[in-house]
Amino acid sequence: PFELSWSDESYGPDGPWQAVTVSIGVGAAQSVPLYPGGRWSTYIMSTDICDNENLTVSCDSDSSSLIDMSKLSKATNITEPGSWDEYGYASAPSLYRWGAFYDTMNIGYGTTVPNASMVALYGAYQTFPGGLVAPVTVGILSMGAPALLHEWDVTMTFISSYMYSAGGARKTPSYSYGMHIGSAALGLKGSVFLGGYDKSRLVGEVSTQSFTPTGANPGGNLVIEMTDIGLGVATGGSPWAYDQKDGLLSQSNSSMDLPITVEVSPQTPYLYLPKSACDAITAELPVTFNSSLGLYFWDTKDEIYTNITSSAAYLSFTFVKDMAENGNTTIKVPFALLNLTLEAPLVQEPTLYFPCYPVNSSYSLGRAFLQAAFVGESFGNGNGNGIWYLGQAAGPGASEKEVTDIGLADNKLSASTSKWEDTWNGYWNPLPGGADSTSTNSSNSKTSDTAAADSGLSTGAKAGIGLGCGAAGVILIGAVAWFLIIRRRR
Repeated sequence: PFELSWSDESYGPDGPWQAVTVSIGVGAAQSVPLYPGGRWSTYIMSTDICDNENLTVSCDSDSSSLIDMSKLSKATNITEPGSWDEYGYASAPSLYRWGAFYDTMNIGYGTTVPNASMVALYGAYQTFPGGLVAPVTVGILSMGAPALLHEWDVTMTFISSYMYSAGGARKTPSYSYGMHIGSAALGLKGSVFLGGYDKSRLVGEVSTQSFTPTGANPGGNLVIEMTDIGLGVATGGSPWAYDQKDGLLSQSNSSMDLPITVEVSPQTPYLYLPKSACDAITAELPVTFNSSLGLYFWDTKDEIYTNITSSAAYLSFTFVKDMAENGNTTIKVPFALLNLTLEAPLVQEPTLYFPCYPVNSSYSLGRAFLQAAFVGESFGNGNGNGIWYLGQAAGPGASEKEVTDIGLADNKLSASTSKWEDTWNGYWNPLPGGADSTSTNSSNSKTSDTAAADSGLSTGAKAGIGLGCGAAGVILIGAVAWFLIIRRRR
């Protein structure tokens, strides 16, 4: 397997996010950070982006994430920049002007990929609900496609297909990749291997499913059926009046047909979910909705905020496993990873936010989710079809790197023997209580009347306190907890 290199910097303004580093061109090649996880062409951001008169905020044309296309002396243009089109890989609804080209790409360790398929964005801006118009400044690295070559008037290639078919001494065992983007905030470096993966980043079971075939616009998409969203606590006490709460995906929308189709999207930042689902989740959190950006701001002055984001509390996503009707798999995302930061030009001062972004359709789970999830794809022989893998990623305390091949016919990937909770030891602060000292309470939710700005004790949460009161000792504990919570909220 071939390991890609990560930038020493992190990127925003809604992360921090980690990016890999490649160089474009020959001779005076330009190094550029890119978010890994794209398909077909690699998207390169041009310095021309900053010339857009639609922008309402500043844009730094000297940013290390922008390429000066005039200095790529050997680049071969295929198409010239055309009219504005929808760009699907930004934080908010976006438009872009682009032109296709190919050039040499250096992916590290002296390894160059000739005729790499790329698209230069000469303009790219995103418009937030309140009218703020910001540039899109970090591009997307293609990890391959359901084809070995990219035929577009000329024949181009992808880094993963080239390393599989013509990689020389560094040739990979398959046309595939395995990836965990990690967490910049927690110092967990990302991991991307072509033709393999780091087994230490994968804990628990792995679900395998088909990706969208060639012709499915664009093909190779990581789609899966999602059945539920929940809240839980891995160890220690709970910041809520319950230890577990399920049913949040459809709680506020009784007409929702489950499961729903979602795309796992490394190219985008947020959790793009139905508004009813965002409402149900945030009713249990100390957040307020900012209508100008379409995001939820954490109320950092609320004690429950600290209890949620520093403890072993998590947001869970349950999916149909292996495309089988009778199987599920769950990915747990600790709230420590959902305590992200907005920076200029989106806000004047750094602001902590929860990355649920309400949408009406085209649901997807972006980098916020992938901080806690492992993904990989196997494109087979590039015949238009293939599979992808989804599993629980390890925490910041992952064991030592264990590089493992992805075989050409591997329908399953083996995980490490580590327990997920153990990989978080020392990185979260479990609250007092929990299974060792109290009974486990579970609430399968009813509709909550609590507003999004509520500090976390919804109607269902209050009801949950009573569920565990079966014995006299537990009644006493519940009464004390109730008194303390009411006193704190006053």
